[in-house]
Amino acid sequence: MLQAKVKSGLKWNIINQVVTQLIFVWFGIYLARLLGPEAYGLVGMITIFSGFANLFVDFGFSSAIIYDQNLTVKKTSSVFWFNLAIGLFVYLLFFVLSPFIAEFYNEPKLIILTRVVTLSLIINSLAGIPNTLLSKNIDFKLKIVAAWIATFLSYGVAFYMAYNNWGVWSLVIQGIISSVINLIFVWRIAKWRPLFYFSWSEISGLFNYGSGIVGTNMLGYLTRNLDNLLIGKFLGNASLGIYTRSYNLMMLPISNVTSVFSKVLFPAFSVIQGDKEKIAFHYLKVIKFIALVTFPLMVGLFTVADEFVLLILGAKWRDAIPIIKMLSILGAAQSVLSLNGVIYNATGNAGKAFRVTLYLNIILIPAWILGLYLGELEGLVFAYLLIGTIGAIPILNVAINIINLSLLDIWKQLYKIILGCLLIILIGLLVNSFNLNLELSLLSKIVLSIPIYALTIFFLERDLLKEIIKVIKPNKA
Repeated sequence: MLQAKVKSGLKWNIINQVVTQLIFVWFGIYLARLLGPEAYGLVGMITIFSGFANLFVDFGFSSAIIYDQNLTVKKTSSVFWFNLAIGLFVYLLFFVLSPFIAEFYNEPKLIILTRVVTLSLIINSLAGIPNTLLSKNIDFKLKIVAAWIATFLSYGVAFYMAYNNWGVWSLVIQGIISSVINLIFVWRIAKWRPLFYFSWSEISGLFNYGSGIVGTNMLGYLTRNLDNLLIGKFLGNASLGIYTRSYNLMMLPISNVTSVFSKVLFPAFSVIQGDKEKIAFHYLKVIKFIALVTFPLMVGLFTVADEFVLLILGAKWRDAIPIIKMLSILGAAQSVLSLNGVIYNATGNAGKAFRVTLYLNIILIPAWILGLYLGELEGLVFAYLLIGTIGAIPILNVAINIINLSLLDIWKQLYKIILGCLLIILIGLLVNSFNLNLELSLLSKIVLSIPIYALTIFFLERDLLKEIIKVIKPNKA
C-alpha cells in the first residue's frame, strides 16, 4: 500500500513539475521582458521579510504532523487555530511596520506593497493544515490539478496587468490570486474541517518536534535571504531584481526536481523511520536520479547563459550573465544536499540539522559581506559559490552518516553523471571557439549537448533508466 502511494505520488509530482515549469518559465520570461529588473526587486525586498514571517506562522507544525504517527482531530484543530492566530498577528505587525520597511530601503512604494503582499500570511495559515494532511496521506492528484488552475488564472491576470502598465502590481496580484484559488481548492479536496477546539497540551509534543525544524528553517532562510537584504539595501532594487531572477533560474531545476521527491519521501520515510538500511537504499536511488536531471540542466545553463539572457530575457538583463553562470555551478553542488532535510526530519534529528545550518551561517554570512564590499554583486555571488560548493562536502557527510552512508557511496552514484556533464562543458567550449551569432550558438549547443549526454547515460547508467521506467509506467491490474 505504501509503495503504491509513493509511486503514485512521485508520478503526479513529476507530471506537475513538468507542466508548471513549462508555464512558469515561459510566462515568467514574458513578464520579465515586460516589467524589467526593478519590479522584481521591489517584490523581492518585501518577500525577504514575509517569507521569514511564514516560518513563524507554520512553526514547523506541518513537518511535525507528517512525522506524527498518532494524529488526532483535536491535534490538527489546535494547530489550525494556533497558526491562524499567529498569521493574523504577524500580518497586523507588518501593516504597522510597513513604513519602517520602506524607510529601510528608501522606497516609499513599499508601504502599500507590503500591506498587500503580506496578506499571503493569513491565506497560508488557513491553507496549512489541509495541505499538510494531503501530503501526509501522499495524496497529490487533485491538489496538483488545483495548482494548475490557480497558476493559469493568476498568470492570465498578471499578463493583462503587465501589458496595461500596472508594473510591479502585476506580480503582487498574481501571487495573491494564486494563493486564494489554491486555498479554495485545497479545502474542498482535503475534506477536513477544524473543531472549535484548542488545547496546548494537544500540540505540545508537535511543538517540541517542530521547534527544532523551525530553528533550522529560520537559519536556512537567513542563509538564503540575507544576501537579498544586503543587495537590496546597498545596491538597490535593480541589482536585487537581477539577482533574484538569476537565483530563481538556478533554483528551477533544483527545487522542482527535488521537491518531487521530498514531498513524497518525507511522509514515506517517516513511516519506516526506524529502518535506516531501507532509507539508505532508497536515498541512493533518488539522489542519483536528482543528479541525472539537475547536473546537466545546471551545466547546460552555464554554457548557454550569454545566449539565454540576450535572446530570451533581453538586453536590459545583460548584467545577469555572470551571476547566472556562477549560480548555475552552485546549483549543481546544492542539489546534492537536497534531501538532507528529509533525512534529518524523518529520523528525528532536527536538532542536528539546526547545528549544521548554524555552522554554515557562521562562515557564509561574513563571506557575503566581504564579497559585497570587494566586488559588489559579482563579489557576493562569487563568495556564495566558493563557500556553497566547498561547504557542501562536510554538510552532506553529516547527514548521510545518520543512515550509515559515506561520501564514497555518493561518489559511486554520481561519477558517471559528472562525466556526462563534463562533455556538455567541452561542447560549449567547442561551439564558442567558432564565434557564431547568438541564435546559431544557442541552437548548436542544445542540439549537440542533449544527444551526447543522453548517449553517455544510456551506455553507463542503464540500470538507472530501468528504475525510472518502473516508476513512470502504470501499475498492472
